[in-house]
Formats: sequence, C-alpha cells, structure tokens
Amino acid sequence: MHIARLPLLLGGLVVSALALSVLSTGVKAQRAPGKINFHDDFASGKLDGWQFPFPEDWAIKEEGGLRYLHMLRSRDPLVPRRPQQFALIKGISVGSFALETRVRREGTSLLIVFNYVDTLHFYYAHLSADPGAKVAVHNGVFLVDGAPRRRIAGLEAAPALPDRNWHKVRVERDVTSGWIKVFVDDEPQPRFSVVDNTFKCGQVGLGSFDETGDFTDFELSSNDAGCQP
Repeated sequence: MHIARLPLLLGGLVVSALALSVLSTGVKAQRAPGKINFHDDFASGKLDGWQFPFPEDWAIKEEGGLRYLHMLRSRDPLVPRRPQQFALIKGISVGSFALETRVRREGTSLLIVFNYVDTLHFYYAHLSADPGAKVAVHNGVFLVDGAPRRRIAGLEAAPALPDRNWHKVRVERDVTSGWIKVFVDDEPQPRFSVVDNTFKCGQVGLGSFDETGDFTDFELSSNDAGCQP
C-alpha cells in the first residue's frame, strides 16, 4: 500500500512516501492518498507523534504491564469558555473518521476532540460521571465556534464514565451526512449522536476540560485524510 507523497513526521521519524512504516514499538501509521490508519498504545515510551499546548503536562506511565498516556495536571479553560488541554495527533487532519481508545478518569470527566481547526473552532465529546440533565455542561457532544462551548447532543444520556475503571470509547464522524456518533463500551447504539455540519475537517485528540486522566490503545482510521480545515 502506498502512502501520501509528502513525508509524514511521527515518532521522531520521517516516514517514506513509498511504504508502510512501523515507527516504533506500539506506534504505527499507514497512509495512502486520502487514507490513514494510526495506532498508538504508548508502548514505545515516546510522544513524538503528538502535539501538546504544554508538553510538560503529559507523560507515559505503566501499570501492570499496560502503558498509557497520563495527564499530569489540568489547565484553566480559555475565554470564551472552552477547553485547551489536548494531546493532538501531529500533522494529520481528517474529515470523516472512526476513532477508538480506552480512557480512565481521575476526576469526573475526560474528553475527545475532533475536527479541530484551531483553539476557537472544534467539536469535543465530553465523557463524564454526571448526566447532562444534572450538570448542563457535562456528558455530551459540544461545539466551539468562536464563542463559549455549546451543547449539541447528549442532554438526557446516561453518564459515559460512571466509575474510574477503563472504558472503551468510539467516535464516528461522517462529514457527508453530518453524523457524529459516540459509543461507549461496545454498546450497539451511540450514547451521544447528532447531525451537524459546522466543521468538516481537522485534527483529533484526547484531553480534559479541567481535570486529569489516562488514555491508551488509541486508533484512528480515515479515508478522508489530508483535508484542509
């Protein structure tokens, strides 16, 4: 399988434009025109494939043989009110995609950001111990569009992270139809879903609004990579 003609910088290596590259143990990226498959289980101990607003706030830890990405500290939200503490895949923008990872909260919530254009334009899925009916700014899909974040899905949904165990989360985005779907722990129906066409391209990543937590087994697949936000 061929990959994109421009070199891809991940894991501290420039990936050849002609082949599949295994960047380091546990980190793989495969590209073709418009297509990408990216996986990181953090076994390499490196974070060169990721970008952070504050790199010193992130570290790879190990527990019982499992390596995972850990947020060491939170950061205050920005004004207008929106989260800023994300680990974004470096140099990759996608439109439609499927993203799957495992997460474990330390406080009450974590989030997954997607179609991230810049600090004022993106979506995020807020994964919380609190239902949106109890805490209006928790547990759902939110939109940041040059203004304070705004809920667009999930108000009546059950909490995505009811405890501090590991939970699998899958986000599916289809920019043609506008669908956003967020699944938890292999449930057949999405925990949150909405049709929205505000953003159709951008980066994806992991983080929290104002708390900390853990992430592992991250996988992104897309047939719509290399788009321009």
